[in-house]
Amino acid sequence: MNNCFISITAVEIKNVVSNFKDSHRILFSNYYGVNEQENFEILKLDRSILIRKKEHDFYRLFLLSADEKELVNILRALQEDTYVLNIPTKKGVEDWQNLLTLSGFSFLAKYDRYFNKQIEYRESEVGTYAAEKDALEIMNLLYADDFSIYTDYLPTRERLSQMIRNKQVLVNNVDGHILGVLIYTIEGKKCYLNIWIDRSKDGLFLLFDAYNIMVKKGIDLAYFWVKSTNKKIIKLHKLTGAVSDGLSDYSYIKNK
Repeated sequence: MNNCFISITAVEIKNVVSNFKDSHRILFSNYYGVNEQENFEILKLDRSILIRKKEHDFYRLFLLSADEKELVNILRALQEDTYVLNIPTKKGVEDWQNLLTLSGFSFLAKYDRYFNKQIEYRESEVGTYAAEKDALEIMNLLYADDFSIYTDYLPTRERLSQMIRNKQVLVNNVDGHILGVLIYTIEGKKCYLNIWIDRSKDGLFLLFDAYNIMVKKGIDLAYFWVKSTNKKIIKLHKLTGAVSDGLSDYSYIKNK
């Protein structure tokens, strides 16, 4: 068995996955498409495919398999790097439990997806767009104990600078210190709230500022993920009209 990953383009991945689905009955899959701007590697077996993407100091792993035994064997053989596997589903992960246990993966966290269609003006003047000079202070705020590189898709310094230039980063600056950050991504008529954190007493107003931007841009839907145990943030989002759509993302890790 050749256990070597090789580089592959996003277009090639789509073709490989399509052909695999046409010729196999899929038992396990957490593959949900790829971003053509990112770099990937692939490992193809007789009845399984593994796709990995480098993030920070670990790999995010996507897979499709028609053979549980083969899949367990190859996942157990992943020893030299740290891997994180996400399973987005509305049905729970009971069917995955035996596979993950045998393969050496441990549970990290569960995140639930919420959406909000009550996009309306809310009184607030807390947030301002971040400047390039704010990047380091923002990074220090994001890379604290509140977030995890494995589950929160934290931006690199380079990516953060790009988002600042794109006017995607709002900050709450109090007496020259950044106490709050909200990062968002506009996708047509939708807005994805990437990250929200605020250590001041005015954190909710930073969220209001994001909604006010949506009003100005004609956005009619916002969506985001929240850790299922973060009851305080869930309550705040619900106050603005957010509701869960039933989709959850279960994260698992295998350390090297």
